[in-house]
Amino acid sequence: MTKENVVVLKQEFERIKKMGYVKSTRRGFTGIGKTFEDLLGKHEDSLENPDYRGIEIKTKRGYSNAYTTLFCATPQGKSEFEIKRLCNRYGYPDKELKDKKVLATSVQANCVTPVTSRYLFKLWIDYEKQRIYLKICDRNMNLLENDVYWEFEAIQEKLERKLSFLAFIKAWPKFIDGIEHYQYYDIKFYQLKSFDEFLKLIEMGIIRVTFKIGVFRQGTREGEIHDRGTGFEIKESDLPKLFDRIYV
Repeated sequence: MTKENVVVLKQEFERIKKMGYVKSTRRGFTGIGKTFEDLLGKHEDSLENPDYRGIEIKTKRGYSNAYTTLFCATPQGKSEFEIKRLCNRYGYPDKELKDKKVLATSVQANCVTPVTSRYLFKLWIDYEKQRIYLKICDRNMNLLENDVYWEFEAIQEKLERKLSFLAFIKAWPKFIDGIEHYQYYDIKFYQLKSFDEFLKLIEMGIIRVTFKIGVFRQGTREGEIHDRGTGFEIKESDLPKLFDRIYV
């Protein structure tokens, strides 16, 4: 990717910024990103490649302090469907479908995360085996299992392919006639530092892993597991620790 592509996206952003509040093209939390991509003329796809000319685009509401998902990666383990096994073994009842289990939690390497009243989750990096592990203990810190992991090679490939260059865009939301609109007002460009820095930030607890395992509550798939993705996440304020700023 050349600086020329950054300049092109900056020009496109300035064009969209001048449009003021634009109507969301999708309801819900993902509307902010989908609307911007539609304004760029980008067609929606399921490919895990950068969004625009080799640049990954992340969007965020101006007031939000929420973590940003860098990418999603399903872990490996002793089961072919490891996410389902984790949910069935360590999950808790859904609020509506009490006989079905869900598992929504964020895990870091610098502290333990309680999951229900029985379990503790923690990330651990094994440089010898080249893996990021999910350690699961009981409340007395007795190890229950260390079977869930992500391979360095797979994570590095995904990180460098998708996030070598990043555009972080912010917008103000506003409801007009009951429909959400967005005014895109800020863009910053970044270049990935290295995979080693990524691992260091995991060890420090700055990058976390969030499981979003729910259940379909209606329709033909009611009662089935609904995996919304296992995301590696970071705060906006910590982006400069993983990326170098590109000024245009």
